[in-house]
Amino acid sequence: MQLITVTDGKMGDIQLLSTILLISPYVDGIILREKQRALPDYLSLVNRLIESGLPKEKLYVHRHYSFMKDTGIRNLHLPEKGYSLREVRSNFPHETVGVSVHSLESAHQAEKEGADYVIFGHIYSTNSKKGVAPRGLELLQRMTSSLRIPVIAIGGIHSHQMKELAEAGASGAAVMSGIFGEKDPLQAVKKYKKEAFIYDRSR
Repeated sequence: MQLITVTDGKMGDIQLLSTILLISPYVDGIILREKQRALPDYLSLVNRLIESGLPKEKLYVHRHYSFMKDTGIRNLHLPEKGYSLREVRSNFPHETVGVSVHSLESAHQAEKEGADYVIFGHIYSTNSKKGVAPRGLELLQRMTSSLRIPVIAIGGIHSHQMKELAEAGASGAAVMSGIFGEKDPLQAVKKYKKEAFIYDRSR
């Protein structure tokens, strides 16, 4: 089970930088989802993280891909709508490109167009999607059994749910508020990592 964390766009630069560097040894990837930032500000943040020692292979840029070749970042994550995956893939044939999806149809389309993985959710109820019914484990299992590419679960995930996500076929979990919304992100991420490790050993 991979553990991917997703920034929530709510932290200032100093807090965000220190939090990412603190938790980075315990996660498999960090999606820098900072939609409120203009491109120059976003690029500056990416460069500061790299200069501070964050391994490039753990950093996933979100939306912004024009500077990937200049920074050496090899991971890109796209939202479900607004981008041509085929066009992106034609420019980045060897980089890892993932897509957020919310339906089986979108997931199959992403796979067809060359996505390396999809992030699917929301699986459980979450404050960020108030009033919207979660898609649940049953649909997650239908998706994982019908796709050839990895499916990462997202949405309202608590650390104790890592096992049932894995049993539904998820290759990992993407967590935002469960880590970045906590008072102690380091302790939070350690709980997720521990659950993922225990499940892997049980197999």
